[in-house]
Amino acid sequence: MYERSIRKEGLFFLHILSETSNNGEVRLKMGEVSAKASHWGEDRDGNRQSYFIDLAEESDGTRKLMALAPAIESALRTGGVLLVDEIERELHPRLVSFMVAKFQSKASNKNGAQIIFTTHNTELMNLELLRKDQIYFADKRDKDGVSELYSISEFATRTTENIRKGYLVGKYGATPYIEIEEVE
Repeated sequence: MYERSIRKEGLFFLHILSETSNNGEVRLKMGEVSAKASHWGEDRDGNRQSYFIDLAEESDGTRKLMALAPAIESALRTGGVLLVDEIERELHPRLVSFMVAKFQSKASNKNGAQIIFTTHNTELMNLELLRKDQIYFADKRDKDGVSELYSISEFATRTTENIRKGYLVGKYGATPYIEIEEVE
């Protein structure tokens, strides 16, 4: 039986219990992998110390961040492409903006990595965060359900224009048609 623990930058702790077979191959024992997150706090005497919490007990957002963080760092380190569906799901809007900004920054993205994501967070339609050629809309046609993908660059928009506001009032399409019925 072999036991090993991995700690990454004080945030995440992985405890692995494995065994070595007769041919020297290491195998994980099913159900014996546990992950813990490390948090700083104070004990009763006011002393600062690290506490471990099972990852299963963390919030959905923390678990999603822990799942995304290695992929983000790998893409930035290697210059890869990261695809994320509904990037805002379970994450704080400021954290999502921070992640996107890491890919926009020449300091943190020296190898030209790209992030391609879908979102319903209109706050990301910000020309201080993204360029016009980086914002695309998916518009689903009512008659056959086919989606069309097009860039905001196809519209005559100024860089000072509030794209978020224009999108919400339907200027660029790709907004759902909602028929409001009165409730009696």
